[in-house]
Amino acid sequence: MGKRQEAALETKHKIVQAVKELMEEKSVEEMNIEEITTRAGVAKGSFYTHFKRKEDVVSEIALLEYSVVKNAIVHSSQDVYSRLSEFLKKSVAIIEKGTLQVAQQWIKSVSAPLEEEKSGIRKYQFDRETVISLLNQAVERKELIEKTPVDQLSNCIIDSYYGAVVTWCMNKGEQRSLIESIDDYCLYCLEPILEKYKKEK
Repeated sequence: MGKRQEAALETKHKIVQAVKELMEEKSVEEMNIEEITTRAGVAKGSFYTHFKRKEDVVSEIALLEYSVVKNAIVHSSQDVYSRLSEFLKKSVAIIEKGTLQVAQQWIKSVSAPLEEEKSGIRKYQFDRETVISLLNQAVERKELIEKTPVDQLSNCIIDSYYGAVVTWCMNKGEQRSLIESIDDYCLYCLEPILEKYKKEK
């Protein structure tokens, strides 16, 4: 890696770290680009080299958190239902922590991305790949039968997960929490579905 690339990565890291610090002090809605770059000690123009808006930085932070969650769960010895439900619940906990506005922006970036906007799509691909890997892992561990329809199940799980997030955004988080919605989905939908494909012991 050349010096220019190292400097660019360092600048990006400073911006991400500045937003992390500011999120401890105020909501994302209350932040502005100028105070982010001032906290990071970088030029305002440098921000737009790496991000289009402050919500993109929050998405970047969240993706790092999702990766930590995924790595812990993949190496867990829990059963497949526990691993999948834990991934979904911890993921929505990160979404709720990031505020409703960020979640709405994330949904918009998945459904109607701007030119060259990739954060929402990256999150969707990450989620789908994680669910597929956990289901495949369950087949390999002989928790689920070999003929388990992994692709179809992963689509159903992701559709329900994103449906819960969209509904929460539409209701502006007022009717019930996102975590409550996912709790209900895991208990009343995910567990019975997985039960159909569990290997008899």
